[in-house]
Amino acid sequence: MIRLGLQLTLHSGREAFVRLLVTAAAVAVGVALLLGVLAEFHAFQANASQPCWSCTRGAPVPSALPARGELWNDSVDFYQGQTITRLDVAALGSGAPVPAGIARLPAPGEYYASPALAALLRAVPAAELGDRFPGRLAGTIGQPALNGTNDLVVYIGYTPAALKAVPGTSLVTSIATAPPPEVFTSFFRYAFLVGVLAVLFPMLVLISTATRLAADRREERFAALRLVGGTPADIRVIASVEAMVSAFLGAAGGTVIFLLVRPALAGAALIGTPYFESDLTPTAWGYLAMLAGVPVAAAVAALISLRKVQISPLGASRRTTPKPPTFWRLAPLMLGVALFVVGLSATSRDSIGAPAYPGLLITMAGLVIAGPWLTAQAARLFGGVARGSSALLASRRLADNPKAAFRSVTGLAPAGTAIPQLGHDYYTLMAIGLVAAVAVITVTLPLLNRMTAPNTVRFE
Repeated sequence: MIRLGLQLTLHSGREAFVRLLVTAAAVAVGVALLLGVLAEFHAFQANASQPCWSCTRGAPVPSALPARGELWNDSVDFYQGQTITRLDVAALGSGAPVPAGIARLPAPGEYYASPALAALLRAVPAAELGDRFPGRLAGTIGQPALNGTNDLVVYIGYTPAALKAVPGTSLVTSIATAPPPEVFTSFFRYAFLVGVLAVLFPMLVLISTATRLAADRREERFAALRLVGGTPADIRVIASVEAMVSAFLGAAGGTVIFLLVRPALAGAALIGTPYFESDLTPTAWGYLAMLAGVPVAAAVAALISLRKVQISPLGASRRTTPKPPTFWRLAPLMLGVALFVVGLSATSRDSIGAPAYPGLLITMAGLVIAGPWLTAQAARLFGGVARGSSALLASRRLADNPKAAFRSVTGLAPAGTAIPQLGHDYYTLMAIGLVAAVAVITVTLPLLNRMTAPNTVRFE
């Protein structure tokens, strides 16, 4: 059955090929967006857990300098609104501790600069900036000492006698290696978690919508397989293989898209500092989850969509008007809106909107649940005021099966509602990407149904 499923998926003509491409493209967009969120979270975690060398606190300098340790003077400078972290240092012996990012302390008359500061020194006249740092540039400071690619940091070497005379100098025998104190770290972690959920939920809806492209034709093909002796288990295997192949191709394509756009994402300053590209990665577990979890989710969605085929061989072809959605579908949506309003009222400056997130997630789910009822009511309203046969036919078709009509745009509701609420342009771009992907499916679905309509056989 697995081999037959692969044959039907890859060699079933133009219709199957177009459906495979559209499904894979939709899944690729969702996977790329989710990988981007996971990568940003990993970069944030790496940045938050980086050792804080500038948190080092020394002791007062004694009148007689010891033979171990170093003199340390940590200060800040400014250039055109940019902050420059400056460390003046002088070794007191061969075993003096070395700050992060360099292999040895700068000798008197030398200094090390971060890559961003070194580039700035080459670009501006020495009288404006370079003359502030005595000596010559001996090298660049590595990534372990920097929070981001635009950090301006300089280590300047002095003689002990010269640095001892500078106010604010202290004696340091060991350099701090602990992460900096957390200020907003826990809130940012919570915001990232909500961001993952806000992207994951529409992506799952997107996968479910994509796997149901040309569902009528697929159900009738599976019913034909039942007529020639296929068992319900055989149909489930074939449907799962078809869904998993397209989803795996989409997951692989989404991974490639993410790797292509990762350099651009590295320049996005989520918390004010662009991350290093090497930190902007979802880790091996993130890639594995996408390549394995997304096909499994697609297979589950495909099996759910083919429930009718399991009734009888003709179950997919015998059609009746489904029961209209009831008013109770609004209950989750109303509950989510109420919790969201209560959460907003409880939000303070320190909570960055965290109390409103549970209501936001319930509202997302409520929109999906209430969507068919809202579609049915809109069809009735439109049918009452519309003029012309085309408008009346459209309203009647929506009212006949509002669940199927709302299914093709289900991903728009949670994507358009949740992601912009997070308050960052990066997530808003994700919402645009999800909306574009669902729009492609919405346009392609009628096209695929039209392609298969002439071959459709119905039993009444």
